[in-house]
Amino acid sequence: MIKFENFSFRYEESKDFTLKDINLTVETGEFILLTGRSGCGKTTLIRSLNGLIPHFYPGEIKGNLFLDEQSLLDVTPAQLAGQVGTVFQDPRSQFFMTDTTRELAFGCENMGFPREKTVDRIVKAATDLELAEYLNRSIFDLSSGEKQQIAIGSVYALLPKVYIFDEPSANLDYEATKRLAKIMARLKQDGYTIIVVEHRFYYVRDLIDRAFLIQNGQIEQSFTREGFCSLPDARRVAYGLRTAWPEKDAELHQERTAPHSKDHVLTVNGLAFSYKKGPEVFQDVNFTAHSGDVIGILGHNGAGKTTLLSILTGLLKESRGKIQYNGKTLSRRNRRALSYLVMQDTDYQLFGSSVEEELSLGIEDDCAEKVTETLDALELSEYRERHPASLSGGQKQRVTIGAAIVKGSPIIYFDEPTSGLDYDSMLRVSRLIEQLSEAGVIVFVVSHDFEFIVRTCTEVLQLDYKGTIHDQRLTPEILRSLSKKYFN
Repeated sequence: MIKFENFSFRYEESKDFTLKDINLTVETGEFILLTGRSGCGKTTLIRSLNGLIPHFYPGEIKGNLFLDEQSLLDVTPAQLAGQVGTVFQDPRSQFFMTDTTRELAFGCENMGFPREKTVDRIVKAATDLELAEYLNRSIFDLSSGEKQQIAIGSVYALLPKVYIFDEPSANLDYEATKRLAKIMARLKQDGYTIIVVEHRFYYVRDLIDRAFLIQNGQIEQSFTREGFCSLPDARRVAYGLRTAWPEKDAELHQERTAPHSKDHVLTVNGLAFSYKKGPEVFQDVNFTAHSGDVIGILGHNGAGKTTLLSILTGLLKESRGKIQYNGKTLSRRNRRALSYLVMQDTDYQLFGSSVEEELSLGIEDDCAEKVTETLDALELSEYRERHPASLSGGQKQRVTIGAAIVKGSPIIYFDEPTSGLDYDSMLRVSRLIEQLSEAGVIVFVVSHDFEFIVRTCTEVLQLDYKGTIHDQRLTPEILRSLSKKYFN
């Protein structure tokens, strides 16, 4: 049993308490969902449970918390490792070895288990979680979903009492998310206590026993599974929550018509790509994009979505095929000049010492007026002098979008722009993309977020397992087909 008693926490560098008077009891074997707007205190709560607070994140603590009547405030993370296991949003952040089998063994070896016991734990994890096919493989060769399964396996090998999952589906495709739900169901069946922090929680709607809404560092509401999954839309939106039934969005979808312009057309004919000495990633790709189109690029992890973006933006050279803009064939250099890519991890593309400098970086002409207009439009004016690294994830994303606007890029690409975002942030990204569309920009979006795709895109490109692409208008019929494919 886990018990928080009047628990409050303030980070050392903060004036205010992030968590305030938390009173919460989780019974052994319960499946708990923690949700709420970004910054509400969810991550701080789970850091308290796994020992990162106060040992890695020092600060002021009031109250107490217990695991089976033992106070966790005096227990180190090392002592907790065999009792509380955490699977982070990005599994790479918890990997220490370069191959899968050694990664599964890593925790056991650090706990001082003898070799025979470590081998037994690896075999148990591989058998119970169906990981045998992933053994003795390079971590770097795994897809996001496969890495997630190895991360769960490495925790499972320690046989903890409590499992904590922090935004585990953020980087997963629909099939990988289904496999994650299957593993969680197995853990629940075996009697483990499970705590999941999520914004996109549709895949655990049949597993949760209770859900807790956290707002401003406090538990605002407690729900049963039935009560939570049947929240009226108006109330759910007021709480800033994603939908538990994204497939129902297909039934309510109203087709959005892009403001087409014949003057700006991107045409792709016969495009194919393969890495050296490897099979073709995709072949015979054909599609046309007009000004104002918002095109969702869909497909499983490893299907070639990011590779396609790399070719369209000129970062990679195609094996064959032709890419044209307004009838003119584009070289890789031409593509780079026309395009702007907003990466999933924006830290990799922020170089300025201030937000203002970031927006004007690399532009020779005087763009001060346009920078000011863009800052106002993106609600970034108050951060003008701030270093980009000091901003939140959503703010950084808006800075990169602002840089594309100031540059005047006619084609903008987004790679998983809503990964890990709450409902309000997802809406903000959707509206920004809609504004770009209305301004005549061609927008491509790689995403696994069905709720976002339905709200934002005008058509979709589907990459299938055969390496081919289907170009389809995002009609209600297509949405219903996608809904059955992803959620049945």
